[in-house]
Formats: sequence, C-alpha cells, structure tokens
Amino acid sequence: MRVSTQQSYVSMTSSFTDLSADLQQVVTQMATGKRIILPSDDPIAATRITQLDRQQSAIEQYQSNIKTVSSGLSQQESVLDGVNNNLLAIRDDLLQAANGTCTAETLASFGQEIKSLTESMMAALNYQDEDGHYIFGGTVNDTAPITYDDTDGDGEGDEYVYHGNTEHRSATVSNGVEIDTNVSVGEIFGQGLDVFNTLDDLATELQDPNLNPTDPQVLDDITHSIDVIDDASQSLNMAISSLGERQNTLTMLGDAQTGISTSNQDMIGQLGDLDYGPATITFTGLQMAMEATMKTYSKVSELNLFSAI
Repeated sequence: MRVSTQQSYVSMTSSFTDLSADLQQVVTQMATGKRIILPSDDPIAATRITQLDRQQSAIEQYQSNIKTVSSGLSQQESVLDGVNNNLLAIRDDLLQAANGTCTAETLASFGQEIKSLTESMMAALNYQDEDGHYIFGGTVNDTAPITYDDTDGDGEGDEYVYHGNTEHRSATVSNGVEIDTNVSVGEIFGQGLDVFNTLDDLATELQDPNLNPTDPQVLDDITHSIDVIDDASQSLNMAISSLGERQNTLTMLGDAQTGISTSNQDMIGQLGDLDYGPATITFTGLQMAMEATMKTYSKVSELNLFSAI
C-alpha cells in the first residue's frame, strides 16, 4: 500500500498537535504544581478534591464563627466578673454595717458607695459590643436592657427595670452543632432585678438624714440585703461558669476542626499535587518526541518528484 505525501503530512501534523498538547499539559502542571488541571484529567480524584474543598470552606466558616463567639463570651465573662466583684465589695461594706456599732455618718458613707457601685453595675450590664448591640438583653439587642424608671410618678427614677428577655442567641460552630452565644440579665438576676432594687432602696435608706443607726429595722434591711447578694452572686457565678464551659467546648471543637483541616489538606495534596520526578521524565520524553517529529516532518517536506532524478 502506497502512502501519499499528503497523508504523511496529515499524520505528522496530527502527531505534532497531540505531542504539543501533551507537552503544554505537562508545562502547565509543572508551572502550577498541580497534577489535575481539568476534571477530565482524573475525574475520580477531581470529584474527591471538590468534596474536600467544600468541607474546608465549611470548616473555615465554623472557625470564623468560633472566633467571633469566643470573643463575645470573653467580653461577657469579663463584664460579669466586674459585676461580681462589685457585689462582693458591697457585701463587705454591709458586713461592717451589720455589726451594730456604725454611726449614722458611717452608714451614710456606705449608702453612697452602694449607690455608686450599683450604678456602675447597671452601666456594665448595659454594655454594647463593637456593633452597638446590647449583649445582656437576651435576644433584644437594640435597646438598653436596664433603665432607671420613675414608677411612682414623682418625676424621679426609683426602680431598675429590665426590658430584655431570657432567650439565647446561637451560632453554628460545627456540622450540626450550635452553641448559645450569650447570657442575659433576666436569667441571672431575675427579670425583676430584685438584688439591684434592694441595694438601691438600702442605699437610699442609709443616706436618710433622719436614720437611726440603732433601729432594728435598719439591721434587718442590711441582713436581708446580704442574703439577696449571696443568692445573686451564686447565680452570677453559675453564669460565669457556663460561659467558661462554652469556651472549653469551642476550644475542643476548634482543635478537632484544625486536625480535620490538616488531614484534608494532606489528602488534597496527595490527590492533586504534581510529582515533579515523573513529570520531568515525561517532559523530557515529549520534548524528544517533538524534536524527532519535527525532523521527520522537515525531511518529508523536502521530498518531491525531482529528488528522485
């Protein structure tokens, strides 16, 4: 069977095109460090890499949520620690006031400090985060959770009022796992804010110019306030412990996700990264084949009827 010159050209051109495409594929692989340039290069591996990439994206979002939630919990814990310290400072004052030897002036001084510390605690519990949201109002975050209202109509504030609720906000921190991101004043101290209104009333009483320091009612009120503080402090410590437990959970989840992410990265590398040793051998072989094809093409192109004369 005779092969025409035209057929030789077509055959060599096709071979040259195929070799050129293969060489370009290897060059691209070596330039990017990736074995799979197109899904068709290895459909099974490409599908697995896509699945792992999606999981990595989800982990990144979970890690971002964990970071945000952890920061918020830390803020809340810091604020509540400060409130608890103020409560304990007031308790120390009341223990001194309860010994029955204080003068009216001393009790008035205690009253001033109790008033000041109570106002400080109210300001702390009306804390706003960097986005301007009130963090201790439950799911009500656009309104100050605590106000000092005029409830008897005399034109002056006389009672602390809570405007939030006891519900929790939540965030997704792992696949199928949500965690509460807040605690509320209502769940810690009760929606009636008894401890703060009790202290406010006592502060007013102790600063009364007509106060008789030997009046048994004064001692009863002081003792009652100590009991109220003890209950509130216990509830507050439980809330702080709850925040700490959530932080521990976040740390555990974060560590687990970091481990999974590392494993995924290793697997993606095994599936998709280029092994430069074999790739270099392939590249050299293709170069040699290209050169041989070009030489053959050049010789064939020189052939004509006159070359045989």
